[in-house]
This record gives sequence, C-alpha cells and structure tokens, in this order.
Amino acid sequence: MSKGTTATMPTSEQKSVQVAGGKLAYEVTGGGPVVLCLPGIGDTRRVYEQFAPALVAAGYRVITTDLRGNGGSVGHFPSHNLTDLANDIGAILDAEGIGRAYLAGGSLSGASAGLFAIKHSDRVAGLILLSPVFASPSRLLMAPLIAVFRLPLVGAGLWVAYFKTLYPKRPVAAEYLAQTRANIQQPGALKSLTDMLWTRHLDAGIQAIKVPTLIFYGTKDSDFKNVHEEAGGVQKAIPQAQIEILDGFGHYPQREAADIVIPKTLAWLAAP
Repeated sequence: MSKGTTATMPTSEQKSVQVAGGKLAYEVTGGGPVVLCLPGIGDTRRVYEQFAPALVAAGYRVITTDLRGNGGSVGHFPSHNLTDLANDIGAILDAEGIGRAYLAGGSLSGASAGLFAIKHSDRVAGLILLSPVFASPSRLLMAPLIAVFRLPLVGAGLWVAYFKTLYPKRPVAAEYLAQTRANIQQPGALKSLTDMLWTRHLDAGIQAIKVPTLIFYGTKDSDFKNVHEEAGGVQKAIPQAQIEILDGFGHYPQREAADIVIPKTLAWLAAP
C-alpha cells in the first residue's frame, strides 16, 4: 500500500433469495475463498459480527445469513426441519454461483451444515462448527417445553431468559438481548424456534461427515450434560475433526470467546 492511503473494509452487499414460503436474507462481504456462516436457532447473523470481519480482513469472502423465520429471512415457511435448513444452504450458494465453500454453523446449524456436507461433500471445503448439537432432542422432555414456547406472551420472555444463560463467562450485552427479544417477537419466529427445537438432528449420521472439520465447545455450555463426553463421542464419529474445548465458555464461542476462536479458525483455514 502506498504511503498516505488508508485501508478500508470491503462494502457489504445485502441480498436475499426466494425459497418455498419466503425469502432468505444474507450479507456478502470480501473476496477470496467463501465461508458461509449460519447462526443457531432464535438468533440472527449478528452472532458473527466479530468473526466475519476478521475472516474478511484475512482474505475470505464471507456470507452471513439469517435462518428461515428469523431476522430478515421472513415469510410463511411451511416447515423448519433439518432438511429445510440444509437445502437453504444450497439455495444461497446457488444464488451466488458458488460451487464450493466452507460452512460455519452454530448449534442446530452445525447439524444442518453437517447434513449438507454429507449430501454434497464436493461442495464443502470444510466445516467450522460452533457448539454443534448433533443429538435429537427427547420427544418426551421437549413436548411440554415447546407448548410453553408457543404461547405468544410467554415464549419470547422464556427464550430471552434462557438465551442469557448461554453466555456464562462474558454476559451478553443488554442491547443484544433487546434485539434477540425483538427477533423472537416478529411474526413466524416462535414457529421457527419450536419447529427447530422439535426437528430430528443427525445423531449417529455424523459418521458420514468426511470433510475437514473444526469444532469448538465451551465447558459451561448448558446444552450438553458433559461437554468432554460429547466431544469424545464426536471425535470417535468424525476422526478427522480438530476439536477445541474452551474452558468456562458457553454455547456461542464465536461471540463470547471471539479472541480465541478467530485465530484458531484462521490458523485451521490456512493449514495445508
């Protein structure tokens, strides 16, 4: 760079693609190898607001998207199951003319990214999974909880209260919580949340994931009874995976532990 010039971040493009029942909203920034970032349920693409710019600055083209029924991805979607979410990945890649990409997925999106990698391994350069939830929920335990979440005046408050517990080491800011509440109160968001809570996950099917994989878990993630046991089982099922366990952190390491996750991710991406 010549003397006197100033580095600027590439301009982001706000885009959308139509799928059955509505549109998927996403944002594209940068140039280079593609990383498509998928948030967890009840959250928005903003969960990657630290992660994405760091990857862009390192020379990647980053796409962040909202899951169907959340953020800008609005409509009257007939369902929100794991296959739908995996198909949405393909819809975005197709809309951008992208043949192959890295997929970053948090929570349930870790499972949908895994499903896409199983079905379309030729299109996935690698997986970056952030607290992936591979095991299907107990129908017996989940049914009464979902019934409560579906109550319009109760569900949003319950979700926000639970959401706070997922940041045990570095509490989420009040402003972010307010946006989370606004997101879950918008039309269709509670249906999205409860459908995704109910959907079958990958379970033992994760053994079919054959692409390079990087996984982060936090030891204080309340979504897992025992994070070390969870990680050990996943390591056996996906032997090529590099698993990083972050002491004291929760379910959203890409935000809560961004200072650890980002350099580890960049090093993994750059490895031969």
